[in-house]
Amino acid sequence: MEEKRKLKKDLAREFGAFSEEMAAMDYIRKGYTVLERNWRLGKTEIDLIVQKDDTVAIVEVKARATNEADALNSVSTDKRKRMVKAADAYLRTLPGDMKYRFDVVACNGSPQNFEMEVVENAFVSADIF
Repeated sequence: MEEKRKLKKDLAREFGAFSEEMAAMDYIRKGYTVLERNWRLGKTEIDLIVQKDDTVAIVEVKARATNEADALNSVSTDKRKRMVKAADAYLRTLPGDMKYRFDVVACNGSPQNFEMEVVENAFVSADIF
């Protein structure tokens, strides 16, 4: 039983990495530059930080083996708060005055049957606090 659970966890981790790569490639196709992958501030991880012109997108990638209907609700309020704080710290390291937004990318299925939904401006930092 323990081996089956470990295999399931490994498959979920692999699908998560695959989903993050697919999301990064989608942003690149749209003309963005990937600034960071899996950027950490303490225990908080931001999956992708991408930039196009003077706009930086802070991206949370949610990968699920089943179809998840609502990408926005899949990111908890606590996670959003941590993302806002981490984004604030990261944005202070950039030169100039950048616009920013928080995106959520919902990935469902498997590498063979893959679906992805990008929700730009998924939430606003002022709504969190």
